[in-house]
Amino acid sequence: MNRSPATILRQISGVSIAVVGLAGLALPVLPGWLLIGAGALILFPAQSRAGKYLREKIGHREDALITRIEERRSVESAQRAA
Repeated sequence: MNRSPATILRQISGVSIAVVGLAGLALPVLPGWLLIGAGALILFPAQSRAGKYLREKIGHREDALITRIEERRSVESAQRAA
């Protein structure tokens, strides 16, 4: 198969990040699940079924996280102003 250099680079980086994530499950210094998720997002393009599923599940959590961060910042700025 002829694969473009971008595809090969994406696969190498996705696998590398996922492997570091697996090491992170055993080592307390590395965020294991976060790195495994990042590796999966890199490995599965947005057009694939797995990529759509991952982005849908993570997207909802990302929106909720952004909302929490914005709420916390507004509360903190209101406390500083008072």
